[in-house]
This record gives sequence, C-alpha cells and structure tokens, in this order.
Amino acid sequence: MQLKPFTAVLPNADGLTKLETNDPTWSTEDEHVQTGNSYYWYELTQNGIHQWRLIARWPENQTVSTMVPADINTVLYPKQPVIEMLIDDWVGHFPKALEVTDPAGVTHRLWQITEADVNADITEALTPVAPRKTWLTTTSTPLVMLVADSEWAKFKTPVTVPTHLIQLATK
Repeated sequence: MQLKPFTAVLPNADGLTKLETNDPTWSTEDEHVQTGNSYYWYELTQNGIHQWRLIARWPENQTVSTMVPADINTVLYPKQPVIEMLIDDWVGHFPKALEVTDPAGVTHRLWQITEADVNADITEALTPVAPRKTWLTTTSTPLVMLVADSEWAKFKTPVTVPTHLIQLATK
C-alpha cells in the first residue's frame, strides 16, 4: 500500500464540544493544525466493543475498493501478526491527541504517532500489504483508514466517523 504520514487538522476544545453535541456551526476557529507529518491510530468504542484503525495519507490518483464511501475511506487488509504486534508496541508510547463521545454514544480516540523512525517502520510494514478488494465503491481519496479483517467484523453496523474528527491539512 502506498501510505505515508500527513499533517492533520484536528478539532480544538471548542470543536470537540461541537462534535459531542452535534452542533453544526463548525468554523476554522474550532480546529487546529498539528505540527509535522504523523500517522494516527484511531480507536472506536461502542457498547464496550473496540475497533482499531490506522489513518494514513493515500495517493489521490490511486483508487481502492473500499467498505465505506466517505471523506476518509475504510480499507480492509488481511490481519498480519507483524502489523498487529507493531500496533501493540506503538499506541502506548504516544500521547492521545483527542477523545470525544458522539451523540450516538460512540467514543472516538486518536493517538498521534510523531516519531519519524516509527512512521518509517509503519510505512515499511504496510507497503507490501495488498488491500482486500470489495464491491461497494471505488473512489480516489486523500486519506484512508486501514482496518484488519477481524477488527472490521467487530461491529455489526459500521460506525460513523464525525465529519470534523480529522482532516488533511492543505499546504
């Protein structure tokens, strides 16, 4: 997979309050640009069930079959022990970038992976992985969320990602 870290726009404290209350009056004053290029580990929790995703930059001219058509498409990959081991090693070493519970009762947490060496390891580990193909949609998108097959199966109905949770910073 042609993945790379990216500079993200995340909600600030006011933005998180708006996401929690489903307030539609979003503006640039509700967000801030993170420093440096990073990958983001994304944990969703609903009714005690957790699902992990990796958010990464994806070549905009490259299409991929995805599970959910959205600004950040969800791409399935076959579970691989090396990747799962690295996930366990990475997440605990980086600060939580944000945590918010949406009106549907889903808790969203992001960890920003800031070390260049770790980002290089992620890129190297995922480069030879072929995404699983699906039949629902094919679209070009600047960001993708990678989910292992076993993680995807945890929720009977896909969980919605808040629109302003994370965005690609325009340069």
